[in-house]
Amino acid sequence: MIEVLADEAIRKAESINIDAIEVFIQKKNLKKVEIVDGGIKNIIEKERSGLAIRSIINNQLSFVSTNAINKVNDVVELSAQNAKESLQKISTSFVDRKIVTPVKDIRDDRLRDISLEDVSEGLLDILSSIEESKPLKKLEGTVTFETEERLVANSEGLWKREVGTRMNAEIMTSIQVGDFIGVGSSQFTSRTMNENWQELFNSSIKTAYSQQNRKKMTIGRPRGIILSPQAAAKIITFALIPSFNHSSGSQHYDSLRNCRFNKNLQMVDDPTYPGAQNTFGFDDEGYPSKPRLVLSGGKCKRFLGMNFSCPVDNQKEYYRGNCYRVAYFNRDVRSYVNPPTVSSSNFVIKARKQASDDLVKELSNGIYVKEITGAQDASYFSGDFVVSVVEAYEINNGEIINPILPCYCSGNIYKILEDSSLALGNNLTEVTITATPLNVIMPDILTSRMTISI
Repeated sequence: MIEVLADEAIRKAESINIDAIEVFIQKKNLKKVEIVDGGIKNIIEKERSGLAIRSIINNQLSFVSTNAINKVNDVVELSAQNAKESLQKISTSFVDRKIVTPVKDIRDDRLRDISLEDVSEGLLDILSSIEESKPLKKLEGTVTFETEERLVANSEGLWKREVGTRMNAEIMTSIQVGDFIGVGSSQFTSRTMNENWQELFNSSIKTAYSQQNRKKMTIGRPRGIILSPQAAAKIITFALIPSFNHSSGSQHYDSLRNCRFNKNLQMVDDPTYPGAQNTFGFDDEGYPSKPRLVLSGGKCKRFLGMNFSCPVDNQKEYYRGNCYRVAYFNRDVRSYVNPPTVSSSNFVIKARKQASDDLVKELSNGIYVKEITGAQDASYFSGDFVVSVVEAYEINNGEIINPILPCYCSGNIYKILEDSSLALGNNLTEVTITATPLNVIMPDILTSRMTISI
């Protein structure tokens, strides 16, 4: 179906003398179960689809998108009209035929073929068993299965199609034991089927119970603070990653080039990472996906820029990257309604050589920060951040002990990452950042350059 639409758009463009055209078509099937007050509230299955057109006439560019995919000819004509009046100048054409990068584990037919009846029956069994737990006060959330089909085609002969699947679950639980009320959440996102749904609910309940008997922090000045992947990823998403999205002429990029980081630290924007949420064989301009080394050996190695219309000369001023149709603060953050823009795919942070199997055991006195909020207020220009710590624990002699009351954590991400004593764990965890297109894959990190305050 989407192949027919793409072919129709390109033939229409040729008939009305559009110099060059790019067609991006996306089709999503969503199966969703909503849980409210411990029971299934809504069962939803819907399909979302649409197309976007980029046209060039006399080196003038236009972009038009719509969810009315049955009106391809009308959209192409509108795109042509806009291009004739456009003030946006483009001097190069779209990408020509190129191979698709082989990627692994982005599609699981079990997710594509699962029925809502099977999902509902499985969830009802779990909810029935949980209902018998008297301390349970409230349980709600969503479980979603998604199949995404997308295609990029253009007048240069490009023709690429890809299908991926996702399972996403978000559970929020509250319990009450006497006067104590605890709240816990758990989130799971995967390209492949995870049949142990009970574990997801148990994790949420366990987190709620862990807040019982929270105390004030007894450590006056911790020797170190360990950030979980979930906590560190949120800070890095807002306080660091935007720095690598290139914008010519900004003084900030000159200062970033001069920054010196821990030499054991490596960062790679990798759209080929097996099974990750932003793994695709090609980006939304049709370029084959390619890992981009961003930081290594203590230095910033590159910034991420647009592939399309990158001049071949003066390379130091332009940095090719992986471009996606993305938006922030939107549930459907990657969609045809957005023009291609610079964005990280799977931002992988890991140790180049030395990594620890268990950072907690290496710390005699400190704090383990598991969950935070407020990272979106960080500044990537300065690197400063102040976040609220909603779940954290004291560490004594290499063991996690009592949970501590909510507090604040502050620091500067550049000072943390330049610290020669920075330590990284060995186990990488994928963290999707809600309402953003960003996906961070990283381990625990241990630093002494943060401040905990009540």
